[in-house]
Amino acid sequence: MKKKRILVLTDNLPWGHRSIAKAIYGFLKTKENLAKQNPAKQDVDMVVDYVEVKQELSFLDDLYTFVYRYLPASNKIANKMTENVKVRDLVLEMSNSNMDALRKAVVKFKPDLLICTYCFHGHLLSKLKQEEHFNFELWNVVADPWTPSRFSFVDGADLNLVYDDVALKQALKYGIPVNNILKTGWWTRGEMYKKMSKEQRLKIKEKLGIEEGESVVFVGGGSLGTSAITKFLPVLLLIKQKCTIIFNTGTDKLAYQMVDQYKKIFDKIKKNKGIKIINLGWIENMGEILSISDIVFGKAGPNFLFDVVACRKPFVAITHIGGQEDGNIDLIQKKKLGWVKEGLGEAEDFLQEYISNPVKFDKKFAKTIEIEAKNNEKTMNLIWDKIKCPTKS
Repeated sequence: MKKKRILVLTDNLPWGHRSIAKAIYGFLKTKENLAKQNPAKQDVDMVVDYVEVKQELSFLDDLYTFVYRYLPASNKIANKMTENVKVRDLVLEMSNSNMDALRKAVVKFKPDLLICTYCFHGHLLSKLKQEEHFNFELWNVVADPWTPSRFSFVDGADLNLVYDDVALKQALKYGIPVNNILKTGWWTRGEMYKKMSKEQRLKIKEKLGIEEGESVVFVGGGSLGTSAITKFLPVLLLIKQKCTIIFNTGTDKLAYQMVDQYKKIFDKIKKNKGIKIINLGWIENMGEILSISDIVFGKAGPNFLFDVVACRKPFVAITHIGGQEDGNIDLIQKKKLGWVKEGLGEAEDFLQEYISNPVKFDKKFAKTIEIEAKNNEKTMNLIWDKIKCPTKS
C-alpha cells in the first residue's frame, strides 16, 4: 500500500505561523512514530515531513517586525488595505518571487497532503496545485482567531482550517464554501498542556532562584518581542511585596538590553530586597516557565495567548497588533481568559494591585480558562480524524 505523504510547510521566521506548523507537525510525527512501533494498529500508513520556505521579500518581514515591536496600532491601516482586491493582487504578484522555492519543496517531498500555515505561501501553492503534474491536497491554516483578513483565506485550498465559529462565519462572508472550511480550535504544541507536578515545579524554580510561595509574574512579548514590556520597569521600584518578575523578550535584542540595563540599576538602588528580576530572551522551554508563573502580562498574539491558556494561567493583555489582533482583545474578554490593560498606566497599576493581593485574582477566571484549554486540546484529534476520513465534511 502506498504511503500517504504529508508535508507541513511554513515560512522561516520565529513568529506564530512557525509555532503552529511545528505544533501540527509534532503531533503528526508522533502518530507516524507510534505506527512504526505497532504497524498492526496504525490508522494511516504515512510519512510526515516539515519544511520552512524563506520569504524572499525580506523588507516586508523587517517592516512587519518593526511595526510588531514598536508601532502595533498602526498595523490597523495595513490590515484594512487587504480588503481591497487590487492591494491583494499586488501583494500576490510581489510574492511570486517565492514560487520557485515552493515548487522545489513540492517536487522534493511529493506530498499527497500539504498543510500550509503561512497564507502568502498558501495562495501560491493553490496556483501550483492546478498544474497538471501536481496532485496534492492543500490545507490552509487561518492563523488569526477572530479577525482574519480576506487574505488569510485561500480560495483554492481544499480546506481552510479555522479556530471557531467566529472565523468560520468570516470565511463564509468572504465566499469560502462551507465544505472547504474545517473548524478545529487552536493549534498549540502538545507539551504546553503537560501538567507539572509540584516536585517538577520546585526544581524549575530552584534553578531560577525562585523561592516557593512568592508570586511569579511573567511579562512577555511573544516570539518577536515588544517594546511594551519595558513599561513595567519603573513601577517595580514601588512594589513592596516579595515577588519574581520574569521578562521574556523573544528575539528583540533591544528590549533585552533595556531590561538588562534596568536590572543592573534596580539591583543597586532597590529598597525591597524581595523582588527578583529574571531577564530571558528567546525561551525554548516555554511550557516549563509558564508552569511556575502565577499570571502572565503580554502582547495579545494568538499563539502566546493560547500557550498561556494551555498552561491554565490568566492573561493580561498590555498591547496588540492593530487590525489582525483586534479580535484577540474581544476574545480575552468574552471568553473570560483574563484582563485587558492597554491604557496609559493601566498595566502598571494592575501589576501593583495583583502583587498586593494575588489570591483575589488567581482563581477569578480558572473555570473559563480550563474550558478553553480543554477545547483546544481536542484540536489535533479533529485534524487527525479528517486525515483518516478525508471524504467526510
